[in-house]
Amino acid sequence: RRARELWTEAAELGSLEAHHQLGVVYCNGIGIEKDQPRGIRLWQKAAKNGDVVSRHELGIVEYNNENDELAVQHFMISAKMGNE
Repeated sequence: RRARELWTEAAELGSLEAHHQLGVVYCNGIGIEKDQPRGIRLWQKAAKNGDVVSRHELGIVEYNNENDELAVQHFMISAKMGNE
């Protein structure tokens, strides 16, 4: 709970890592009720601001939802940003 509070505070201050971590927490329901749409919105915000790992996570979400074209776009962007 405390970690989520700190990540929320850091996200409000603009931390991309905090947005990513909160996305993980909400998408997986770690210590809270699962809220995948909220987690995805957090990843989208981080990805739009240059977070490579969040961009990759969005690719995984789209792949799992069988949105292959969008998944590939996310994976390509994250690869161009340096994700291996």
